[in-house]
Amino acid sequence: MIRILIAEDDHELRRNMVDILELEGYQVTDVDSAEAAIIACEQQSYDIALLDLVMSGMTGVEAISNLRQLNAFMAVVIVTAYATVDTAVDAMKKGADSVITKPFNSVELVVTIKRSIQEKQLLKSTSDIDPDSVYSALANSLRRDTLKQLGSHKKLKFMDLCRLVGVEDHTKFNFHLRQLKKAGLVTQNENKVYILTNTGQFVLQNHNLS
Repeated sequence: MIRILIAEDDHELRRNMVDILELEGYQVTDVDSAEAAIIACEQQSYDIALLDLVMSGMTGVEAISNLRQLNAFMAVVIVTAYATVDTAVDAMKKGADSVITKPFNSVELVVTIKRSIQEKQLLKSTSDIDPDSVYSALANSLRRDTLKQLGSHKKLKFMDLCRLVGVEDHTKFNFHLRQLKKAGLVTQNENKVYILTNTGQFVLQNHNLS
């Protein structure tokens, strides 16, 4: 069964969302703050979290990194009444998979959830990888730069990668490449040239790595 976590401080809206999603057959946990959402994720694994952008205390966007450390493959949707292009871009940069604007109807809510979960399940099915390794890889700016360069150039030799990401310490860079390979994001072909795996390509397409 799909498990959904809702963090929303508007009690009436939260209850409406719970009712809609339980009718769809989902198992729903609802809390009224981002801090409570983090505690809930420490106690149970969820497939997706719906986080209100503005709540007392921590914002929904501020909570994303904490939730990602607990479950790298949980989908995250930011819910906001103040959606602008800047809001959406910032949320996606911080790791949100989608942004939904209040007021929304039940169809919009269910479609957004289904799409976000499907994308995460595709990521998990692309290879048998360790979510913690993927999170660790994405949390490092040098590794993110490496993924972006491989995404742009498709395949690169070691020295070309070093030059493009601006690293002179080859031992240090070798360590980061090993971490990317361990996470299932990067591999080497028969000519020892570095390329993205299918998982690496998916991560690059679905996460803003700036």
